[in-house]
Amino acid sequence: MKKPGAGRARAFLLVVSTGSILAGCSVFPDYDAPQMRLSDRYSILQPIAVSSRADTAWWRAFHDSTLDGLIERAAGQNLTIAQARARVREAEALARRAGLSDIGGSADISVSREGRGSVGLALEAILSPGRRPEVAAAAARLDVARNAETDARRLVVGELALAYADLRYSQALLSYRHQDLRSRRRTLNDITAQFEAQVATRLDAVRAQALLAQTEALIPQTEAQIAILESRIATLLGEPAGRAGLHLGPTGVQPLPQGGGDIGVPADLLRARPDVRQAERLYAAAVSDLGAAEAARWPRLSLSGLIRAPLAGGSSTDRLDFGVAIPIFSQPALAAEVDAAEARVEQALIAWKSAVLTAVDEVESALLALDASRRTAAASSRVAQLNQEALDLSRQLFLGSGETTVLDVLDRERSLSDARVVLAQAQRDVARDYIRLYTALGLEDGFGAPPDFQASALPVK
Repeated sequence: MKKPGAGRARAFLLVVSTGSILAGCSVFPDYDAPQMRLSDRYSILQPIAVSSRADTAWWRAFHDSTLDGLIERAAGQNLTIAQARARVREAEALARRAGLSDIGGSADISVSREGRGSVGLALEAILSPGRRPEVAAAAARLDVARNAETDARRLVVGELALAYADLRYSQALLSYRHQDLRSRRRTLNDITAQFEAQVATRLDAVRAQALLAQTEALIPQTEAQIAILESRIATLLGEPAGRAGLHLGPTGVQPLPQGGGDIGVPADLLRARPDVRQAERLYAAAVSDLGAAEAARWPRLSLSGLIRAPLAGGSSTDRLDFGVAIPIFSQPALAAEVDAAEARVEQALIAWKSAVLTAVDEVESALLALDASRRTAAASSRVAQLNQEALDLSRQLFLGSGETTVLDVLDRERSLSDARVVLAQAQRDVARDYIRLYTALGLEDGFGAPPDFQASALPVK
């Protein structure tokens, strides 16, 4: 004798088993991580003064506590980073939603005029082979959002460090301007005394006054540039533009990186650059979307049931229905969607390759620039020292034996001023090229390890 409901149970098991088999069918393409042949070395082989790859907080190579503090503040306050974090939370919610099976249901309680009541529970489930690629695509897009957040920190930290290097350069330049002012006032006083002693001419005094006025004219522009850069830093910190509250510490000291280590090989960029990882996960999402598009051409099974029981006495009722939906007439449109998805996969792969090539190019360019700027800075320091010595000697000769002229002194003044500007620019370039190198290397940013290359917080069903 058959038990009541045995037929429905067998039908339920048949539908679930069929749906599970159908959902597990490999109707979508398998994902393989993209590959690209890269050189086993960069063009610059000589040692470059950079920190070890194990030091994720690369900006600490500058040994500048003010810069460290600014970067810490930017990591917590910058609006671009905050927006990226919000996108991660959105992606996490969407991934959780995608991880749920297509099951819906409702419950109700009803009471008639005669006072009779019942409670009912209705359930509906849809079994489709597209579930697995849809979940995989959601997981890949969650990885995309996480890598985008890491990349936002990478770019913001680099931009803030560049602005800080420019600020310190402008402050050093202003300091040199004031040194020039003091030196040229001294020269003017010496020439004025010589003029009063009828040793120098009125023309000599006018030339010295003109050089002094020229120096004074350069100061307002430099001060304005400092204010602009301070406002830029405040904006990167997520604060209103202005000088208040920045706490920039001593001025005029330019940051220069110290330390040494291995920068790795181009292939490391596939793992280290968050924008490359992001492009790879976008490619993975496109492949999963292609699987979902192909799965949409397959039948979808549906299962629905209803159980209703009286609140007091009486008999209960139940019902179990299942069906199969076959997209026969929509096959041409679904085939077109598959073709479009295949094109998107190709586009995503090309975008990944482009991101890799861009990353390698940025590192190569930064390496070459850093090597040149370091050599330029060393030579510029020597030039500034020699011009300072030449100015001192010219003054001694002018005031002592008179073996040199006023023009010689003024020329030495100009040469020393120019040499200081070139030195400040070269030191700024060393800092900027170092910052660009580490930004291009895309190492972990010191605020936490990056997500795994193919990380996923969700199981693929």
